[in-house]
Amino acid sequence: MLNINTNKKIRIAKFIAKSGLCSRRAAEIKILNGDVSVDGNMISSPALNVSIKSIVIVDGQKIKYPNDTELFLYHKPKGLIVSKKDEKNRMTIFDDLPPSFNGLFSVGRLDKESSGLLLLTNNGDLSRYLELPRNNFQRSYQVVINGKLSEDQLNRIKRGLRIGDFYYKPIKIYPKKSNKRLSVYELLLSEGKNREIRKIIRYFKFSVLDLYRTNYGPYSIGNLKPSEFIKADIDLLDFS
Repeated sequence: MLNINTNKKIRIAKFIAKSGLCSRRAAEIKILNGDVSVDGNMISSPALNVSIKSIVIVDGQKIKYPNDTELFLYHKPKGLIVSKKDEKNRMTIFDDLPPSFNGLFSVGRLDKESSGLLLLTNNGDLSRYLELPRNNFQRSYQVVINGKLSEDQLNRIKRGLRIGDFYYKPIKIYPKKSNKRLSVYELLLSEGKNREIRKIIRYFKFSVLDLYRTNYGPYSIGNLKPSEFIKADIDLLDFS
């Protein structure tokens, strides 16, 4: 957990992001649109430095700079959408979590039919730091498919391949077990394009029967059961 120096000043966009309201980029847009006031004065510059004790109002809502940055490990069950709201009124992870989690950001996403480790934080900058491919946080997945990939197919995945307009970077893939009906593989990747694993498996004419994330960077799902969560140790990250 990161302790905050209450005497320091930071840029207003970062203040808003750390409050958990939105990302820094979204905060900059709100500032430029005239939706933010600091200590009673409307502002127009995302570069303005403010005290973390300042009274900041965004869209008429007073926000606070958190005393601590928090990160949680959550075992997302199948069937839930990773979103604050769903236009089809489907269940989201925030229907599964306590109301106090409503202001948190998810670090990336898992699709509706995938399960496993999902990171949640109250710090928009930390969320983006963990998501950016250049920071090289490795994600580990276990995937079950209805068949067996050939050695050539495995090697193509390891080298990287193009599917339509998308190039998928090399993925480390390890066979775990198989029988006549299905196979289990472990995949390690540092960048998560939308439904990347499912699209690659479908490209080779197989279907994903189960997709489960076990690790994200230094964090492991461990013994967490579906819907369970625990607070993570931020000291495992080089983030400030």
